[in-house]
This record gives sequence, structure tokens and C-alpha cells, in this order.
Amino acid sequence: MANRHTDFPNDAMTRDQLKEFERSLSLLSPVMVREKYKHLADRCRFLDLPSPRLMQELVATWKLLWKWRK
Repeated sequence: MANRHTDFPNDAMTRDQLKEFERSLSLLSPVMVREKYKHLADRCRFLDLPSPRLMQELVATWKLLWKWRK
């Protein structure tokens, strides 16, 4: 079996922190949210394994953009 390194930081946001992040995103303009999404996507792209917090931010931003699309 391959040797796996499992000492990744668990910096995931709590549910309350995630709700506050989503609320703060919703107060921004669509252009600013789109820029934030691009920035987060670039950060994920250049990492071997993005942190849980980074992925939570990316997904929350994507969900808001998708919601506004309708």
C-alpha cells in the first residue's frame, strides 16, 4: 500500500462560520463575488490538495453565483 501523509490541517469552518461567510458573500456585488470565485479557483488549482476551508469557501461562492444565475 502506498505511504500516505495524513497530517493535513483540519481548518474547516463550523456551520456557524460557514453561514456567516455565505451571508457576507451575499452582501457583495455579483462582480466582486465572481472575482472572489476566480481567486479561490486559482488558489485550488495550484495546490496539490486544497485545505477543507478553501474548498468550503470555493463551494459556497459557487453556490451563490449559481443561485444568482437563475
